[in-house]
Amino acid sequence: MKVKDILEIIKWEGFEKALFYGIGECQELGKTFIGLTLSNGEGIIIKLDPYLDEILDLLLYTDKKYPDKYLRLLGVFKQGETGNTYFIYQILNLRDFISRYGNNIKIIYVEVIKGDLEDFLYTAMA
Repeated sequence: MKVKDILEIIKWEGFEKALFYGIGECQELGKTFIGLTLSNGEGIIIKLDPYLDEILDLLLYTDKKYPDKYLRLLGVFKQGETGNTYFIYQILNLRDFISRYGNNIKIIYVEVIKGDLEDFLYTAMA
């Protein structure tokens, strides 16, 4: 999916700005994952090719279990020995996910994903 296509679907406050900032950071650092913290405490992970403006995958990062047909459990990630446990879901149908998840979301924070989570995502998505 092209960046322009995702911008037509996701209308969250601050999403466009965060996406372009994240793409620029990924280009600079040679990375492929952007993490967006949402106002509801959950996160969206975007796997992309920053040089072709291509979104390769969208993931939901949450501490909740979602029995949803629009999501596929990709893995369970635990931060360190005593850290929190998170469920990572692949978003299978973005339009349906957004219609159920809602448009009343704000982007709180954006970062390039690196370290243990980056390693985990590459392994889980291989």
